Amino acid sequence: MNLMAEFITSPILISAYDVHYTFIPAKITFPQLIFLDSGGYEASIEHDLSETYGKLHKPKPWNQRLHERVLKRWSSKWPTVAVSFDSPAKFLTLSKQIDGATELQRTHPDLLSELLVKPERPKLFIPFEKLIKRVEHLRQFSVVGITEKELDDSLFGAMTKIARLRTQMNAAGVNVPIHIFGSLDPLTTVLYFLAGAEIFDGLTWLRFGYHEGHTIYCQNYAVIHDSAGLRLRTHEQYHEMWRSNYYYLEKLRTQMINFERTGDLSHFGGIEPQLRDALTQLQGTVPDAR
Repeated sequence: MNLMAEFITSPILISAYDVHYTFIPAKITFPQLIFLDSGGYEASIEHDLSETYGKLHKPKPWNQRLHERVLKRWSSKWPTVAVSFDSPAKFLTLSKQIDGATELQRTHPDLLSELLVKPERPKLFIPFEKLIKRVEHLRQFSVVGITEKELDDSLFGAMTKIARLRTQMNAAGVNVPIHIFGSLDPLTTVLYFLAGAEIFDGLTWLRFGYHEGHTIYCQNYAVIHDSAGLRLRTHEQYHEMWRSNYYYLEKLRTQMINFERTGDLSHFGGIEPQLRDALTQLQGTVPDAR
């Protein structure tokens, strides 16, 4: 964070868990907008899809009381989106999840609120059909969030669900952005964007290099990106990669904006053929997509 604070001006996502345990500072001044995640990821031993192997992780105690303590003490001159509480040890019905996010919104009116939709039972996907039937309930929130790996076990299945949710929300006049947790790479992020999602975050940009629409190992990226990469030490490779990845993502956001303006997939450069094929398949399954 100390390294990237010099470069990042766009929104960031941090965890209330990390704030509580002072792994990161509570006073953050460099981004335009802060997403304050509820800590469920850090409190679990699960891994996201960008990890190539699991690291030994022993979570510290974390519960809704500690989460609420962070929210009460939170102070920022920048707008903050507070994500509703989730726990790896507790599963709630969709109705109770909505009620919890509504209560967060009521008790912290100074914060923007995000409903994070989670599975109702262990080892299941989110209750998608129930969510589709409750799109009117989503109108009250600033953002609706879904974790990538809890959407579906295939990329196209996830795209299809995002497209169905987006079209149902549009039909109901619910102009709330969809946030995909755990997706931030040059290809799947664009695929989810084409399906109808608008906000993306993840750790991939810290683990792999972005190059012409592809995600590659840091060591390979260092060589491809710069002839001096052969001589860089490991920490130098990562520092160079993080800075370059950040600017890559800024450019990707501009490409998305230009696509919204023109509908032209060529803005995305070399991955246009893959995007065109995916969008054609998606529209055949969800006719109102895009």
